[in-house]
Amino acid sequence: MHFKDAALLLIAGLSACTAAEDENRQAVSEVLGVHRTVADSLAPLKARAEYAALDDRAVESLARAAEAHWSREFSGFSYQKVERFSAGGASHWISIWVHERTGLEFVLLPGGKFRMGSPAEELDRQDDELQHWVTLDPFLIARAECTQRAWARLASEAGVAPDPSRFEGSDLLPVSSVSLHDIKSWCRAAHVSLPTEAQWEFACRAGTTSAWTMGDDRRELARFANLGSADCPQDWINADVKITEPWLDGYGNALSVAGSFSANAFGLYDVHGNVREWCRDDYVAYETPAARGTGLRTGNSRLAVARGGSFNGTARIARSAERNSDEGILHRHFGFRPCVDLP
Repeated sequence: MHFKDAALLLIAGLSACTAAEDENRQAVSEVLGVHRTVADSLAPLKARAEYAALDDRAVESLARAAEAHWSREFSGFSYQKVERFSAGGASHWISIWVHERTGLEFVLLPGGKFRMGSPAEELDRQDDELQHWVTLDPFLIARAECTQRAWARLASEAGVAPDPSRFEGSDLLPVSSVSLHDIKSWCRAAHVSLPTEAQWEFACRAGTTSAWTMGDDRRELARFANLGSADCPQDWINADVKITEPWLDGYGNALSVAGSFSANAFGLYDVHGNVREWCRDDYVAYETPAARGTGLRTGNSRLAVARGGSFNGTARIARSAERNSDEGILHRHFGFRPCVDLP
């Protein structure tokens, strides 16, 4: 081949390679542009304070973007509406979804960095509530505890008893008297999980830093929680341990239908009463590192964590930072609230 012809072929080949590289770069740039656009549209979900500034239209758009981005996680959910909730000085527009397998309402919560635990000056503070920072991804969580109706819908598939609760009167009462083992089996069948302890406290606080989600005045709990109160059995009221509060909540020694009291600023019900709620974590000290994104802590403890107050407990044990631990056996005042991580 003549040298000139060879040179021309080489130049043509180089030009073709350059053109191909340009096309590849353009394609990569377009893909990155799409990812940047999606990331930008979801950015308010990374920080609760930024999210709290959004109006209803922006929250609805954000919900739709989240549904498209996390299509697998949202595949079992149907969007319902956006609603505004306020409590304890915090306020948010929140998107509400129905989980098709269970029939339970869920909310999409933003993530962000929050201070978990209680300050040293909080009344009734316990030694295991050391304050520390945790960073969470957004997640979906049920607005109220899992009900007896939702439990029964998947009991056969999960291989658990369909009606374990000792309380009757409505299948919209929280399911209780269920072991942690059975709860995890049900969650697998429902394609959900238990919230981590950090997710639970973040959801309970809803942007507040007070002892309870509605503030530091325990008397306000009468609007927010079914606790041990003055209409409980007389032997409770006379007990030396003083396990009742002075107000009347209308339920005595019984559960209330899930969602009977006021919601917090994230639209969640019963975070301070009705049944204690199991979490995903082992009961370990807060010095154990929390996983970024979910806040999960694991260890060698034989105990699991439960959060929130109960119909037969006091305001003290219903505080947002209060931790309870147990072996995961069934109790009539223990239930759970399902959750879905958004990776």
